[in-house]
Amino acid sequence: LLTGVLKKESGSLLANGREISHPAEHFAYMPQNDLLFPWKNILDNVCLYGRIHGFLKEAREEALKHFPAFGLSGYEYKYPDALSGGMRQRAAFLRTALCHADILLLDEPFGALDVITRGEMQDWLLSMRERLNRTVLLVTHDMDEAIKLADRICIIQSGHIVQCDTPENILKHPANQYVSTFIGENRLWSNPGYIRAADIMRLRPKTVNRGRTVLQALQMMRQGGVDSLLMVDEKEHLLGVVWLTELM
Repeated sequence: LLTGVLKKESGSLLANGREISHPAEHFAYMPQNDLLFPWKNILDNVCLYGRIHGFLKEAREEALKHFPAFGLSGYEYKYPDALSGGMRQRAAFLRTALCHADILLLDEPFGALDVITRGEMQDWLLSMRERLNRTVLLVTHDMDEAIKLADRICIIQSGHIVQCDTPENILKHPANQYVSTFIGENRLWSNPGYIRAADIMRLRPKTVNRGRTVLQALQMMRQGGVDSLLMVDEKEHLLGVVWLTELM
């Protein structure tokens, strides 16, 4: 629907809150494969939109300004077979970014790359966010990629949105079992940037009165399955922490 290949049969298709009838005017599409023309040099490839719509000169001038930021300096007049996989994807991305559209639609853009190059491209895309200053709608089946790149993640099950939320809320509060299975168990712990002190805090910490002996404190730790106790006075006021890991 967003690329204009299919026409909607019902409902509304909105962009920035407005109904749209010509998606190509709002969405610039980048497929998984770079689809660079092997008989054209890189500059001509990235200026395809300008050639089609009759402003090739302006497109070439704009493209040349972006070649350094896209890591393509020196390759303007090279042909696609001279580029690495990551460079080809950057060229395809520049071609997409040069389209006059508010939203960039990236369809698993790094799925065909090896693991190391994919990670480098993800880091590069993050660094380009401010320069682009446009919404990027990225389709992926890689949950780690979604968590790393997204401000919001939309998870679809059988054609229906089951959760559209921030990465942190999806990790901590999956809407249903499908979302929980999709993101994978314990994925929150592999993304420590989303873990807050409150997430690992004990709501009912084990306490020990200051009059107890060390042996009694050890026994309380073993029974509670902890390696520390909060020491309190007779009025339950906190006095300090008893930490006896080495003795245990």
